[in-house]
Amino acid sequence: MAGKLFRTRKATMSYRHLPLAQLLVNPSNDRHGELENETAAIAQLFAAHEQHMRSLAKDLVDTGEVFEPPLVFPDGEHFTLADGNRRTTCLKLLANPRRAPTVELQEFFSGLRDQWKGVFPESLECRVETDRDRIDEMLYRRHTGVQGGIGQSTWTDRMKNNFVIRTGKSTGLNVADEIEERLRQA
Repeated sequence: MAGKLFRTRKATMSYRHLPLAQLLVNPSNDRHGELENETAAIAQLFAAHEQHMRSLAKDLVDTGEVFEPPLVFPDGEHFTLADGNRRTTCLKLLANPRRAPTVELQEFFSGLRDQWKGVFPESLECRVETDRDRIDEMLYRRHTGVQGGIGQSTWTDRMKNNFVIRTGKSTGLNVADEIEERLRQA
């Protein structure tokens, strides 16, 4: 029975570097539902999540890196984003700040673009998947909770703290852990 532990499916995905201009922010993104086009989808991401979008754009500029490749599917001569709409939107607006939905955001992205270190990427590594049912299965596991263990497990506060202690990546004082430590010392 060796070698038969997992049932395999015919792989339809690959990883490819795709030009930003070929990536379409999904006007049918589950974050907002059906919209008329990419421009409306970008505007809606900012209307609903402006502070998160700003923080994400700053992080992209600070790190110069996208840590998880977007998931895309072929759509004519383009590739529509199934997952990674926020990351890709930020990169697209850094590449062309005039596409931001307001003058204030255009200025914000223009200023951030000036802070980019090195050569700005014209392409992005993406996971290309042709099977839409498979895409939906991936999204289900990533975005709908634990799902009895098949979905992505959320870290508890203790797990997050273990990570912070191990890596030194603190975002501030953890009051509960500070109290525990002082009680332990007392």
